[in-house]
Amino acid sequence: MPIRVSRALHLLVILFLVPAVCRPAGTAQQDSSPPAAAGSNLYADASAFAAELQQIGNAIEKVKADPSGIAAVRKKLPGHWEVTTSEGHYSLTSEPVRALLHEAENEKKPESIAAKATEASAWVLDLANQVTAYAGAQSQKGGSARSSLEKILSRREFGSVHAPTKWDLLRQRVNRWIENLFIRLFSQIGRHPMGASVLLWLMVIAVVVWLAMTLFRYWTKRAVLEELQAPESVTFTRTWQEWIQVAREAATRGDFREAVHSAYWAGICYLEDGGVVRKDRARTPREYVRLVSTSTQFVDSGRRIREALSALTVVLEQVWYGRRAASQQDFANAMQNIEALGCQLQ
Repeated sequence: MPIRVSRALHLLVILFLVPAVCRPAGTAQQDSSPPAAAGSNLYADASAFAAELQQIGNAIEKVKADPSGIAAVRKKLPGHWEVTTSEGHYSLTSEPVRALLHEAENEKKPESIAAKATEASAWVLDLANQVTAYAGAQSQKGGSARSSLEKILSRREFGSVHAPTKWDLLRQRVNRWIENLFIRLFSQIGRHPMGASVLLWLMVIAVVVWLAMTLFRYWTKRAVLEELQAPESVTFTRTWQEWIQVAREAATRGDFREAVHSAYWAGICYLEDGGVVRKDRARTPREYVRLVSTSTQFVDSGRRIREALSALTVVLEQVWYGRRAASQQDFANAMQNIEALGCQLQ
């Protein structure tokens, strides 16, 4: 009996899970569509089919000692079962169990009758278990696929994926309209050589104007972002007294922008000589302010020196980087801040 049950399991795999192109006895066939007529051998899903198999197996168990009862069960069995699943429509033959029941009817000994009936019942119940497992796997597979899809679509890279909005549709229509307009325009120009020449020269002029404006903006931006003109060969050799002298000479000739610039470097060189900051011309003015603000070099005059350097830096940024016109008052304020830093002006 175990050998026959094992053979039945192998047969089930062939019948149910691997639908064949043609169906001889003992095989299953997957149809493209369910049959038109409805009957007792039609099942809407695998779960309903498994329940029916369970009832058949239980019915055989109840009459396994009664040949007449076995014959009644066999006669009620359809020639095949029609099952519809999410993967398609399957037709399974009932011939294996019918053959076992027929052998049980023809046995003479009661123990042989019961053995054959038990084998038939085992075959049907095992088929029911296989169908139940198949239905559960399909359900889990569908739920898992759905959850996996939702998880993938919830990622950040798919956040912008959506159906076209009204704005997208409008933009597409406008783009198509502009494209058609240019196509008609160029097709008309192609018919008139003079018009084509005029259009070509207009395009050349537009390109030249665009290049000129781009270069003008580039040069203007470079002038605005002009760096501090403090080459190391000069700034590291001048003392703060020499910077004061240069600032006064610039103010005398009316170049107050250069005067403010030189006054600023006089203050920086004074702080470097005092060891407040280390000589490093790669620093920006704001970095000098931060260094002085965090320095522990000052005790009593720290706040005054920090305020003076901050005010001196603001004036420098306005007239040097911002290219605001400098005045004599700007130079006077710069010199006052230099004195507040500690420089002794004569």
